[in-house]
Amino acid sequence: MSNDNQPPKSAPTDTPAGAKPQKYFVRFSKPEDEQKILDFYDMNAHQNVRKREADILRNRIEDGSVVLVEDEQGKIVASSISYPHKTVDSDGDEHIKWQEVGSTRIVLNGYPGVFDAMVAMQVLRTFLVEPPEDRLVARMHTEPVQKMAEKLGWRRFTAPEDLIRLQKKSVNPNDQSAAPPDVNWFHMGVEGLPVVAKWMVETLQNPVLENRKTGEKIELDFSKSSFFNMFETEIRHLAKRDFGSPDTPDMKKGVEQSRNKWLKKFFR
Repeated sequence: MSNDNQPPKSAPTDTPAGAKPQKYFVRFSKPEDEQKILDFYDMNAHQNVRKREADILRNRIEDGSVVLVEDEQGKIVASSISYPHKTVDSDGDEHIKWQEVGSTRIVLNGYPGVFDAMVAMQVLRTFLVEPPEDRLVARMHTEPVQKMAEKLGWRRFTAPEDLIRLQKKSVNPNDQSAAPPDVNWFHMGVEGLPVVAKWMVETLQNPVLENRKTGEKIELDFSKSSFFNMFETEIRHLAKRDFGSPDTPDMKKGVEQSRNKWLKKFFR
């Protein structure tokens, strides 16, 4: 993940007193977004954001697994992608063992709530739509990003060798990280999901973000997200649950199994 920002051309400028904040729309990708997303990452390359294999990116875009933040003209100012890492069982069947939240790139300067919104949406969609058997994972190399992620329920952990191997395989061979492969790994199990859901509910109630340096305000708008419109009730319900402390996760409790159990009770 990366939250090292640089001001984009579409960044908000000083707004006259009493004017409404500029809106930024949070939604998931559609197949027709492919070139726009590829261009965003090409034009905003960053040392902490690894290039992924092109076919993997296209698949993720088509599956709606890319969360986008766009300005009112449709220009992307932030993006994040979930990557399924699959293992094969003794019968030869593939299973999504882990879901990695990665390729997090933000060029909207000075609004830390944008990172929170993207990661929260990514986590909630993964939990509800394509949960991993084990847990969600991410690599975060800078302390500011790590602190923001910990606030959302992420915790450090020692990544197993299979996960390290699969993650490395998804990255373009010409853009492998210089950092040791076993450092800066974080995970989230079922315990962190209510933390993320609570943040989403708070954001709905207070969608206006203020720039820490300039005082400029923007508003996050989720109305273009079919996922959010479909699952808002479930997210609000999830925010009231308690699955235990993220500090003491049950490493044997998988996200997929927990999701299935929760949905059965929810839809009674």
